[in-house]
Amino acid sequence: MRGREREWSQVEGLFRTLLEGGTGTLLVDGEPGAGKSRLLDEAADAAPHHGIGVIRGSVEELGELVSCGFLLEALDLPFEGGPADSPAHLLDRLTKGFEERAGAPVLAVFDDLHRAEPATLKTVRVLHDRLTTWPVGWLLSGSTAENDGQAACLFGLLKRNGAARVTLAPLAPEAVADLAADMLGRPPDPTTRALLAEAGGNPLLITELLAGLRDEGRLDASCGAMSRAHLPARLRTVVRRWTDALGGEARSLVETVAVLGGPLPIAQTASLLGTTPAALLSAIEEATAAGILDVTGRGLAFRYGLVGTVTATWVPPPVRDALLSQADALTHLEPADARFTASAAAVHAAVTGGRLEEAESMVQERLADNCSAQNVAELRCLLSDIMYRTGRGDEAIHEADSVLALPARWHHVRDRAVVVRLYAMTRLHDDYVRACADEIIDGESGHGPTVTVAALTALATIERDEGRLSNAVALAEDAWRLASEDRPDERRYEACLTIAAMLIDVRRLDEARAMLQQARTDMLAHDHLAWAADVAALEARAEFAAGRFDGAITEGRRALSLAAVHNMPLAAEVASGLLAAVALRRGELREAARRVAAPAEGSSEARARHALLAAQVTEARDGPRRAMTLLTDLSGPLQQLSSLLAMEPTVSAWMVRVAMGAGDRSTAESIVTMAESLSHASLGLPMLSASAAHARGLLDGDREALTLAAEQIEDIWAQASAEEDLGVLLKAVGEQQEAVTRLDRALAIHHDIGSTRDAARIRRRLRGMGVRRRHWHSAPRSVSGWDSLTETEAAVALLAVDGWTNRQIAEQMFLSVHTVAFHLRHVYRKLNLGSRVELTRLAVAQERVGPDRSHDAREKPSHRNYTSGGCDRPARRQG
Repeated sequence: MRGREREWSQVEGLFRTLLEGGTGTLLVDGEPGAGKSRLLDEAADAAPHHGIGVIRGSVEELGELVSCGFLLEALDLPFEGGPADSPAHLLDRLTKGFEERAGAPVLAVFDDLHRAEPATLKTVRVLHDRLTTWPVGWLLSGSTAENDGQAACLFGLLKRNGAARVTLAPLAPEAVADLAADMLGRPPDPTTRALLAEAGGNPLLITELLAGLRDEGRLDASCGAMSRAHLPARLRTVVRRWTDALGGEARSLVETVAVLGGPLPIAQTASLLGTTPAALLSAIEEATAAGILDVTGRGLAFRYGLVGTVTATWVPPPVRDALLSQADALTHLEPADARFTASAAAVHAAVTGGRLEEAESMVQERLADNCSAQNVAELRCLLSDIMYRTGRGDEAIHEADSVLALPARWHHVRDRAVVVRLYAMTRLHDDYVRACADEIIDGESGHGPTVTVAALTALATIERDEGRLSNAVALAEDAWRLASEDRPDERRYEACLTIAAMLIDVRRLDEARAMLQQARTDMLAHDHLAWAADVAALEARAEFAAGRFDGAITEGRRALSLAAVHNMPLAAEVASGLLAAVALRRGELREAARRVAAPAEGSSEARARHALLAAQVTEARDGPRRAMTLLTDLSGPLQQLSSLLAMEPTVSAWMVRVAMGAGDRSTAESIVTMAESLSHASLGLPMLSASAAHARGLLDGDREALTLAAEQIEDIWAQASAEEDLGVLLKAVGEQQEAVTRLDRALAIHHDIGSTRDAARIRRRLRGMGVRRRHWHSAPRSVSGWDSLTETEAAVALLAVDGWTNRQIAEQMFLSVHTVAFHLRHVYRKLNLGSRVELTRLAVAQERVGPDRSHDAREKPSHRNYTSGGCDRPARRQG
């Protein structure tokens, strides 16, 4: 019973009451299709397993043939008819039938009482009162669509006498997703998801839609093959049964709203039907009582969008076109439509200017006006685009689908909706995006070049995620060339930023910067500022990859600022991740941990990068074993590893180092195999082969592989890491001088780029070999106060403020415990302090740390062996 846990608990409560010798009544109501009969069926099936007998009855859809007929049938009593079956005699027979069954607890399960005759409902009421001393429970259902009938009166009387009542609400989205997965055996495709959303949580519509698609063999169709004009026959039968029960006027009203889409203002609806709002009241009342329409502040709308979609399909095309033309002509006469062009231009200007919250408010306000169907499509297309840009992919797809359900003659609006839909599906890593993109590129859909650019961009992302980076870059370049043949628009930036991101991934940084500069130039020339935060975030990534940490911080902060102004959460996540990565390289673990503390939202790529960074921070703080737990969760059983290494090729060596440090060689071998497969699939990208060689060299202690990596890897930090790993290996085989040379090279790189923590680790390695290297800078300093502290003293002080012990600080900074104590004495002297408590107060007062600092042991590093760089065995420490 997906989504009915609360209701089922009440059924089980009724069971317990009966088994304890009591009696009780549970009234179940809800709109058609809410799942009343399903709940009663489940209860009737479950009761015998609890030792409870069942009396089961249901009123047929066409009503009762004879009064109390379903009660007689439920008790297996014959229908006598004539004077012998007077009301009093019939009541006595029914009472006796219940009493014969009630020697043990029994549950009377009666469904669809809203269809019963008044005499039958009165009989149920009298039986309920007569049997209060018997262990008889009552589980009764009726539809709220008939809430002014006799069944409603019966329910009201029983509730006043102590009966419990539960109204089945629409299923929550989570329950709908679970129900769909149960029926399909896998998550539904995007089009099916959009249709499910239109079911409004109605279980009958959901199950009939999915069962119909399954029966008709259309669950594996591409997204373009699922036409809303050909929804499953089972679903159409259910909706036809609901609407056929309406009178002629109400049915015409429902079909009109279905064709034109809701909400439809009542005055406009009356004009289209050639009547007045007052004359329309009875039809509105009938349609709302049946649970088909709702009266909203913006007009008439379908309670379940899917019912409107289905209803519109059986209106003959000539009638549908005539209604649309009539609605357009009627709306064009109104002042509101005369303002549409100006208001649409204002919305568009707000979008391109990056004022997305303002733009969304304007669209919602405009949708509340009397707009033509075409104008509604324009507005919903804009709304879909806004939702995509602000990281709400599922909502964007739903809005795009609502546009695609409209008449095909509005090609330009539909093309824009297809583009947004493709990009949103790509960002969500939807399983069906490739089929959609292939269908577009095949050319049979008749879409314009903007849609083709989106399809190529989507395919490029898929190829990247599946580990074929050469193909990915080639497809992205094709998308860029096609986009450049036309005038620049907002959709050109998507292709531009996609290829720039891929070029950064494979460290073709000059090309990536040229692409980003082109994007920035286009944006400034056309006042398209909505993408500014994304450009700044990618420029921060490029600066970081080049080892220019100051530049990465500048661009990262710029991206955060722009993302806050323009409401671009995905750009903010990228920028925040970059700032965390810089903090990690510089040994500022408190700042790095703060930035990765909150889980990432939005795209699958953003979540993967964030999870990887969180694992790296954990490894730096708590060692490889704790990091390995996060790494295993991140890659699962390594199915997602290809995508992760495609996004961050240099991370393969770090992963191997962590796995080896945690004693998990099999995982390390899997990582190396995947890195090498990624390299073989993209032979034209030397970055991948060098990264794979680095991983292989670490795994096998292969000097040649590490030498190749150190000489050919196209990432300056990864080059230093390979040099360090090679130096450690050479030291282990007794080549002391060559080892020192390699470690010195790594130290020089880390010193130049400001990778403080890595430099400290290498200096400790060198000290263990009897070689000391200076690591302080000669710079004017204050004679007292915090600014008088050296960089090392300040770092030690902040870790002490966070509650770390001297030994923990020593392990983190690759120093001896005595050296840490020496630095702390200098800190106390320069700051004129006598204890850590005073140091903490001063740090908070000067905002060196936040007032919410934690001394919880979980925030402190455990005693562990660090493997952030180099390939020492986990049980061995260098001096």
